[in-house]
Amino acid sequence: MSDLPLHRNRPFMLLWLGSVASSFGLAIAMLSETWYAVNVLHLRAELGYVMLAGTLPRIALMALGGVLADRLPRSRIMAASFLTRALLLAAMGTAAHLGVLTLPLLIALAAGFGMLDALFWPARDAILPALLQGSLLGRANAWLLATNQLGMVAGPVLGGILLAALPFAGVFGLTAATMAAGALACLAVAEPPRSARARRAIWAELKEGFACVRDTPALRLLLIIYALANLLFAGPNSFAPPLIAATLPGASAGLLAQLQSAFAAGMLSGGVLLAIWPPRHRRLRLICWLIAIEGLLLAALPQLGAVAATAVQYAIGLCIACNNVPMLALLQQHTPAERIGRVMSLNSMASMGLTPVAYALTSLLLSAGASLGTVAACCGVLLALLCTAIALGSKTARTID
Repeated sequence: MSDLPLHRNRPFMLLWLGSVASSFGLAIAMLSETWYAVNVLHLRAELGYVMLAGTLPRIALMALGGVLADRLPRSRIMAASFLTRALLLAAMGTAAHLGVLTLPLLIALAAGFGMLDALFWPARDAILPALLQGSLLGRANAWLLATNQLGMVAGPVLGGILLAALPFAGVFGLTAATMAAGALACLAVAEPPRSARARRAIWAELKEGFACVRDTPALRLLLIIYALANLLFAGPNSFAPPLIAATLPGASAGLLAQLQSAFAAGMLSGGVLLAIWPPRHRRLRLICWLIAIEGLLLAALPQLGAVAATAVQYAIGLCIACNNVPMLALLQQHTPAERIGRVMSLNSMASMGLTPVAYALTSLLLSAGASLGTVAACCGVLLALLCTAIALGSKTARTID
């Protein structure tokens, strides 16, 4: 079964359908939730609380999700996550219909969504190497990444159409049905059996995951690279589009949408490109060079006009997709099957966990009077220099395929 082309591999196609349901359902749910807070509750300043409620539990519980992915059937974890999210959305729709969907309830439901996401993603990333092998694994990672980006691009558009045509209760209800369909797809995935192993305390199993990363050169270097990238890149890159759109001539929400759409289109293009031509050699070094290019593009971004900034946003998205796909393949290739859930979750924590720190540092620097151009240039050039040094100086980066 694992040697079949992707479109004929039933377990992968079911997993892909589940990913479609997750990416589109999450995008529509997030849009509906934020629009309800702004348009119905008239809570603009408090919107950040809802967003934090969805983000922090996801980061905090990601490691637990990795432990569970190594203990339990991964298809069942994904199905349970889908089904519980469907119930939360149904509750949100009912509360909206009754007029009792208040800010505290929105925060509680967003936190529940974040917790369930922390269980879903380690299980999904860990099950893939059990379903596929060889070059198909890289292509599958690329298609799943492209699917996620398509959800980010098209999901809000579809959500906007639904919000214009239906009441909030109807939109939440349809999204709940989408999540329920994802649960059915995941339940139908025929997951290969795993050998039984003794279960220990969660902390002991987490330590095993840390030890695996520490003692495997490719995994250790990947974790370092992505920690650096998220610390130096995530903050300035997230602040750049709205600040650029607000300061360029002809500033408008349309320009912001243009910049963000270009970034998402680059991510989608990169996912499709690597699904067709997955890299097979010197992938760790390729990741270093791509992140170095991202750093230089980030340094240039605030200095550009609208057209050039849009092109650079597309190029940044393309580079990010083209390094994320080989990164996932390397993690899956160099991690023992019995520990892959924990290692995947640790990698997610290294990136996602540092993102709020990057946001805070960027905000502090801008509040202290530094310009976006200065912050982006310093962070981008430093990131490019560090990744160039790793690409040229690390034996692991030079030799690992």
